Amino acid sequence: MKDSNKLVRWIAAFVAIVVVLGCGGGGGGTGGSGSTSGGLGGGAKPAAGQYLEFFRSGSLVDPLNLNVGDIVTVQYVNYDQLGVRTPLAVTNWGLTGSGAGSAVTLTNTGVMQVISRPTGFLNLTATATVIGQPKTLNQDVFVSPATNTRVTGRLLANTSNVAVGGVQFEFVDNGGNVVGAAITGYDGRFSGVVGNNATRLRLKPQTVSALYFAAIKYQNVDYAVTGNACLLTLPGLVAGGSVSFPSNIFLPRQQDGPPPPPSGCN
Repeated sequence: MKDSNKLVRWIAAFVAIVVVLGCGGGGGGTGGSGSTSGGLGGGAKPAAGQYLEFFRSGSLVDPLNLNVGDIVTVQYVNYDQLGVRTPLAVTNWGLTGSGAGSAVTLTNTGVMQVISRPTGFLNLTATATVIGQPKTLNQDVFVSPATNTRVTGRLLANTSNVAVGGVQFEFVDNGGNVVGAAITGYDGRFSGVVGNNATRLRLKPQTVSALYFAAIKYQNVDYAVTGNACLLTLPGLVAGGSVSFPSNIFLPRQQDGPPPPPSGCN
């Protein structure tokens, strides 16, 4: 009886922290219509659904932080309500974008190799049968710039300790050019290698769950998530080093009502 009660409490706690990730499809993962956390899971499990997960030498990696020379295996997986993970057979793979097939290759078994750095994002798709129906997931792929400068942080639901996974961040310079990217893991943490000219942070609205508004609140200030104005300023970069946002970044919840207009326009 005691063990049974313990199991019930564990399940209740798990359900309480689950967040619907990514953009639709019952899962997020690395963005798109359901994908993976990119590997910064920290032992956390995603909400029940389907995800794309990327592995390098057996370890989960962020598909927005790949390196030239990487050989990465992609898996289409299902997580049930208890967090049990089951790989699914993929019937069709796809990789599109400038540099697909030359800078980055993808086999029909889901093995991706980074030969050189493409100029921007690529998009990977995978189709599997889910409850008798074909379902396609997609995920942006990005090869990090040739620098060791890294920015880390954590994304939570508004004023809570609920992690939000599957949200894609982009690091931009003063001209709005993308010079790095990262995706939040199942535990809400992200870590991205950026160009030394990175100055601000924005997110990809399509990767934000319907539970949230595509907006950023940081240290009680509201920021924009697109364009090149009113974006969140990065902590001071240390070339070749690592810096972290000293506070958590928050996503406003739909249940709390629309956030105010961006006020962080210094």
